[in-house]
Amino acid sequence: MNKEKKIAGIYIRVSTEDQAREGFSLGEQKEKLLQLCKFKEYEVFKVYQDAGISAKNMEDRPAFQEMLADMKKGKINYIVAYKLDRVTRSVRDLEELISQLEKYNTYLVCDRDDVNTSTANGRFFVRMLTVLSQLEIEIVSERTKFGLNGAIKSGHLPGIVPLGYKKDNNKKTIIDETTKDIVIRIFNMYLEGKSYQQISNTLNAEKVLYPKHWRDTTIMKIIDNKVYMGDYEKGKTDNKEKVLYMNVVEPIISRAMWEEAQHQKEKNQRAYTRDRVYLFFQKLKCPKCNRIMKCKGSGGIKKKYMYYTCEHCKLYYREDLVEECLENFILDLVEYDMTVKKYFFPILADKKETNTKKYDKEIEMLEKQKARIKKAYLSGIVEMEDFSEDYKMIEEKLDILEKKKYETLNLNSISFSPQQLLADRDIEREKLIKDDKLNELIKEEWNKKSKEERQEFISKFIEYVVLIKDKKGELKIENINFRRSYIEQLTKFFNSGIFDVYAPIEVDGEEKYIRTSVNINDKQLDDYMKRLNKEFEVEFYELFSKNANKNEKEIELKLNKEKQKLIRLVAVKNDKTFSKTNKENYKIGAIISSKK
Repeated sequence: MNKEKKIAGIYIRVSTEDQAREGFSLGEQKEKLLQLCKFKEYEVFKVYQDAGISAKNMEDRPAFQEMLADMKKGKINYIVAYKLDRVTRSVRDLEELISQLEKYNTYLVCDRDDVNTSTANGRFFVRMLTVLSQLEIEIVSERTKFGLNGAIKSGHLPGIVPLGYKKDNNKKTIIDETTKDIVIRIFNMYLEGKSYQQISNTLNAEKVLYPKHWRDTTIMKIIDNKVYMGDYEKGKTDNKEKVLYMNVVEPIISRAMWEEAQHQKEKNQRAYTRDRVYLFFQKLKCPKCNRIMKCKGSGGIKKKYMYYTCEHCKLYYREDLVEECLENFILDLVEYDMTVKKYFFPILADKKETNTKKYDKEIEMLEKQKARIKKAYLSGIVEMEDFSEDYKMIEEKLDILEKKKYETLNLNSISFSPQQLLADRDIEREKLIKDDKLNELIKEEWNKKSKEERQEFISKFIEYVVLIKDKKGELKIENINFRRSYIEQLTKFFNSGIFDVYAPIEVDGEEKYIRTSVNINDKQLDDYMKRLNKEFEVEFYELFSKNANKNEKEIELKLNKEKQKLIRLVAVKNDKTFSKTNKENYKIGAIISSKK
């Protein structure tokens, strides 16, 4: 054999005890060691496998003996194992093995112990390992860690259960319906620009989960924890390699929201406690250098004014003028928010829960717990103070579960199609327009919010805004970037066929931007029309059509202003999806109502 080559024999072993108790995987050992050999540029001669055999002695392991025989024949010059205890746990056997390795110019490499007998230091280190009392501790620890992999992947997370989760009867980590909303609220507050300390102060002031005392470090750990988007990260301490297990538990927040929170750190680290509320806190970017503009309040006579400045580029914008510039966008978001809450919430909810058994079971368990605590107090086992705190906490959890159960029952009782909901929304909207009350209602909704609520509302939808000044010094919008969580909502509405876009169309010789529904089919259009016809006399007026087998057709839209009103445009697909190929099949039409 050419001694210049590094030819490896991979040795993997698992005992019956390991398999039964810890779930050691030969497959995982093999995969890791093949990757190690590839990295070190070893040529793999063979994988030697002893299954269901302990490490008490080397003689009773057939694959191990075969490997030693191949070593003596010169077929391999490296033995690669996952950890030293996979090879042997016996001091005597290890000494004998090292002697054999030296005799046949072969080296032992153990991945997890950093063992490499090709060097003098490596051989010394191996001998030291055999006499250290911690060897067995490390072996037990490694067994546990290695066996946890399968458990983690099936949702059995080790350690203390994080807020928002609990263990079921099978020790699996599941969502705790009584505390998950606290987690969601913490992420929302953080995305509004509040610091860890401000959030903990708020929760303490409101006595959330009293007598628990909230600290800024507690909030920081929640924001950093990947478990809330469904992932579990292992090996965060002692310089150990991090291992990420994705989608192992049901998420409490979306990935988009978690990633936004990580992005928010950079902004929040630059935030200071202020005695004023800035509507566009951390939302304005300098158009020249792309930095977040700082908040600044004037003093003296002009104290009422607040500014956003970029000291680097010598720019400043007055807050009242920024609000005026963005007013139409903000009011559109207010209308959107009102609409979602009143009509489209079932679409976002996805109707995941089909029954209330989960809530019924938790309520029954808490009722029994409450009865036990009450009995303990009446028997004099617990003091009044302890009884009151525990009893109150259970009552609060029961209240949360009862509300969630009611919401689920309500949601399941709703029979709807997205287009029927859209029609209901449009019916109300047209009535408000007819009475000239729509804009008034939207402005009233915005005006009744406190300044803190306005700041939170803007932060909920907008990631950042870039404004520029024109030649007259007036502010103009150059770019608005919306939050990913808001975009995710819009995507759901698009997929349901109720996404509104404003499309230009010529009506009676005048170009106007008209609300348009896209991504719907003939059946969905029919649902929408039937619902509208309960309140209005409506008809579909085809303006344009394209069919793979026919010529394009286009018709000019003409309305009798005294008798007809344009409600919206619709783009109707005849295929499963809109296509950009020559086989495109769709039509565009107008929904027109007759005025009474």
